[in-house]
Amino acid sequence: MAKSIEAILAEMGLRVRLLMSAKNAGKRIAGLSERETLLLELVGTKKEMCISEIAEFFGGVSSSTVSMTITKLWRKRKLVNKTILPRNQRVTMVSLTDEGRRLLDAIKKDQLMIYKTVSESMRIAPEQDEILKALLENSVHFFDDQLGLNRRNPHCE
Repeated sequence: MAKSIEAILAEMGLRVRLLMSAKNAGKRIAGLSERETLLLELVGTKKEMCISEIAEFFGGVSSSTVSMTITKLWRKRKLVNKTILPRNQRVTMVSLTDEGRRLLDAIKKDQLMIYKTVSESMRIAPEQDEILKALLENSVHFFDDQLGLNRRNPHCE
């Protein structure tokens, strides 16, 4: 019986995680934790987010923990800016600094090398390239919708 697409994706996902783990064994990107790296990537997708909006993406992590992480990235690392909204001083907006954008670019470059390996492993023929790109774009849009990355959080107003 043929494997389902889901089963093949799960098998590939394991191998990608193993490859990433092997390539990054014991190495934290620029000394950042996984949460800090993910937070930079998340803020980088939307350019600016409020703390409560960011906390929604970290299930099981309190807003105060996210806020402490952001404060560390702001105060100690100078990777993010924190701006209190004048019209609602209970809301703090977070954006990347120039240094944060440079570091995010380096993180993405590192990740792209791993995904390039995944892409090469597929041995995609030129005529399949556009089809795969379209399928992957569909998937990205699906996850954006599921995660709410396309919506503005009313708590940030």
